[in-house]
Amino acid sequence: MAQFYLLSVVSNLVAGLTLAGDFLGEKMPFLLPFKEVRSRRSAQVAIGITALVVGVIKLFLLSPGEHILILGDFLPAVTGITLGIMLLAEVNPGKVEQAGESIRKISKTALTYRVPAGITGVIVALVHFLFPGLAVL
Repeated sequence: MAQFYLLSVVSNLVAGLTLAGDFLGEKMPFLLPFKEVRSRRSAQVAIGITALVVGVIKLFLLSPGEHILILGDFLPAVTGITLGIMLLAEVNPGKVEQAGESIRKISKTALTYRVPAGITGVIVALVHFLFPGLAVL
């Protein structure tokens, strides 16, 4: 479905820009609003949930011109799921602390690399937008 293709591109782009907002806002001033989004909990939760849900749905829906069910949009789907989980883990540090030692370590490691993950999300979204028919994108 073309709607989920566009929704996947937009959600990965916005989630990536939100995660890397601090770094990208310093380098490119027109991206400063994404730095401010990280300070608003409700916006961050909405973006995280959207990226996560669209990523899960995208595992089973095909982009225009795709013929392979799961692998067709695997990279954008996994990117959306990862970015959504990272945004939600960043918003709810109390729940991460209660989850257990292994979850705490994974969350700390993932949030250490939130800027590279955000930039990767932006790159995946742009490549997926430009080349929707690639087998892995």
